[in-house]
Amino acid sequence: MIAAHPSSARSRFWLGIVPRPDRPPPRHWTNWWRFILVVTVVVAAGAAWIEREPIQRLFTCNDGWPSTDAWSAGDRCIGLSDGPYAFDLPAFDHVMGVIAEQNKARTQCPGTPVSVGVLLTMTDELAGNRAVHELEGMAVGQRRANGTGCVHPIRLLVGQLGDYDSDGDPVAVARELAGRDDIVAVAGIGLSLQVTAEVANVLAAAKIPMVSDVVTAEGFDQDGSRVDNPDFSGCDPDISYNEGVGKDYLYRIGYRVAVQVGAIGKVVPTRPDFIMVPIGGSDPYTCTTLPLLHRQYGGELLEVKFDATEPTTVSQTAKRICTMAKDVTIAYLARGRDLSRLLYTLDESYANGQCAATSITVVSTSDGNRLRTVESDAALEDLRAKALSSRSFGEGRVRLLFTLVAGADGPEPGNPNWDTFEKEFADAGFDTSHIGNGWAVNAYDAITTIDTALRILPANQRVQRSQVNTTISGFTSMEQSVPGAGGPIVFDNSGNRTDPGPEVVRLCPTALTPGQPAQVPTVEAQPGAPLPACPS
Repeated sequence: MIAAHPSSARSRFWLGIVPRPDRPPPRHWTNWWRFILVVTVVVAAGAAWIEREPIQRLFTCNDGWPSTDAWSAGDRCIGLSDGPYAFDLPAFDHVMGVIAEQNKARTQCPGTPVSVGVLLTMTDELAGNRAVHELEGMAVGQRRANGTGCVHPIRLLVGQLGDYDSDGDPVAVARELAGRDDIVAVAGIGLSLQVTAEVANVLAAAKIPMVSDVVTAEGFDQDGSRVDNPDFSGCDPDISYNEGVGKDYLYRIGYRVAVQVGAIGKVVPTRPDFIMVPIGGSDPYTCTTLPLLHRQYGGELLEVKFDATEPTTVSQTAKRICTMAKDVTIAYLARGRDLSRLLYTLDESYANGQCAATSITVVSTSDGNRLRTVESDAALEDLRAKALSSRSFGEGRVRLLFTLVAGADGPEPGNPNWDTFEKEFADAGFDTSHIGNGWAVNAYDAITTIDTALRILPANQRVQRSQVNTTISGFTSMEQSVPGAGGPIVFDNSGNRTDPGPEVVRLCPTALTPGQPAQVPTVEAQPGAPLPACPS
């Protein structure tokens, strides 16, 4: 017998014929799972780096799996979610869960499915708890859209913009949404702020039609509100909304402030004794409305200013108002966040015998609707409850009037779509007390506007952004209008809502338990008539 050469076994091993006897047998593939996982994560991180996405997006602000859809901005989670992930915000868990289920549900819609983006701030203090109601309105709009008579089923992709400071990045979220090829339209773009103009222009550059629900400031339409002859001289010098935003692609459900001021002037023809306004020109909601109010009442009005970043200055302003021994009218021209504090401070002044005014009527634009909503901040909610149940407010010595942000806040003659909205809201499992402030109504109507366009488009064709935009731009007459919950919706050439305009209502006193949702009643104020009395 001839002995095998010692190298022959190694040769056969390298040729793949037999295993090397001096090596352990190969591992089963399941023993490699840790290595495979590490390689997968490294490759994903590398891809994210190549795409210039921060690597931390893979591991922060998501629902447990590596993802770049959501990420952190300061102390907030922002980005995109189709539910149920709610950006680590428990207040939104329910509504995001509803959206997730509706996105997965099978529908009877015969046409090709579409994706609609939703952009809103869930956390900024200027929105407060109303943002929950806004998103609920979007979800109910989706529910109705995918129901009877639907053509193209709608899937919602929610974009959380974050705060309008270091704890947010609205433009980055808008870019992320605009990069999704399946998005055919966007509902809601944020609040009346300069950064919202930038968000709208990002979407317009991608030729995405937008239906804004709560933006009301002048300039935030396709031609800079030219028909209103606005005055932007009191605004910050680096603004861009004075030239218009979202050219050719923006439509808005909320009534612009010029229309609101006109409605106030008809109901309150008496020249206000004061305009209470925050210092500075950084807020478009304030700086664009102020000259319109001066113009409405025929000249310069006395401005009483406070610092919106320092709550104690509201109390100082109230004391100045109380020095006039007469019936006093105040035009409150600021965000609704500080309105409860003003009403409560006026009541304290009366209780302490330090207010000489025989009565005080406070008139506000649509942000006054905030007083109909439970505040997420406990201190603000305590002030709201105390103000609305105070003695001076109950007796009518202090009164509050404001314009509705929606076309209606309840059933009205000639508006059969309200009943459908209210029923769908309840059937979706949401609290109907969330309807009263108007944000849910306008959010629902924004989705309904998009759905009305989709129902006109052919079922057997893939929907294009341009088709949706062209169809929405054609809603220009009562015969071609959107059947909104707040009434029929018609747009002008600038994308503004055009109809008789918003109602002016008086807010009625209510005994509230802080933190508990409750309907806060209003009564409509009519032009040329005395202020309406609240039910006893």
